[in-house]
Amino acid sequence: MTSFLQYFLNIGQDGLHLLATAVLPVLFPFFVITSLILNLTNSTKPWIVMLLAYCSGYPNGARLTQNLYLKQRINLHQAKKLTIMTSTPSPIFVIATAGTLFLKDTRLGCIIFCCTIIAALFNGWIWKSDSYKEETTNQYVTPPKTSVSFFQAFGDALTNATTSILNVCGVVLFFYIFTRLLCLPTLLSGLLEMTTGVSRTLNPFLIQFFVTFGGFSVAMQQQFFLQNFQIKFSTYLVYKTTHAILACALLSICFLFLD
Repeated sequence: MTSFLQYFLNIGQDGLHLLATAVLPVLFPFFVITSLILNLTNSTKPWIVMLLAYCSGYPNGARLTQNLYLKQRINLHQAKKLTIMTSTPSPIFVIATAGTLFLKDTRLGCIIFCCTIIAALFNGWIWKSDSYKEETTNQYVTPPKTSVSFFQAFGDALTNATTSILNVCGVVLFFYIFTRLLCLPTLLSGLLEMTTGVSRTLNPFLIQFFVTFGGFSVAMQQQFFLQNFQIKFSTYLVYKTTHAILACALLSICFLFLD
């Protein structure tokens, strides 16, 4: 019993170390900067959210989409489609961690990331009929642009980012401890928490599936921001499954042309 408690304590400490060294330094600055950009530009352009999301990764796309939706800059059908198209991993994680660190191939990491982004665009197109059902009944009138001071915009961005990062860290820590305690096989570990799955395999197709699907850990992080869009957890998992399948298909095509 004592040895188990010590093992549990060690896992918890490892999880906190992971948050302090890998999650917070990467996510929190992106959360603040991307929110600040949206606050200062007062933009209603979805492509800006897409660009910011592709540069920062999970779950920032859903968070920024929620930000625009709650401020009535986009309507419900736009929010749903944008959520599908911006549900992508961080390029730093895919290229540097999965590609360079684990696969020892930075080029392959870049290819995996590009397949994920292209598949996200295709996925948004595939599910457009589902996300556009609300188009005629959920139109917002774009609010007039108002000037916001830098300090006001920064304060709002900092508050929003702090609240969001606490939720994300809680989910990451829970799933990290959960997967370590159960000692699950690679496939199940990757489906629950993508980082654990990626670290246990050198199969590029499995890595492609894990980073694109995101795992239940990412799905739970996303749910904090998707509740206002009427997207059920099960529906989100279906979106991510088709996204992962498309990305793997694109990767298989890329392998036909690789040396």
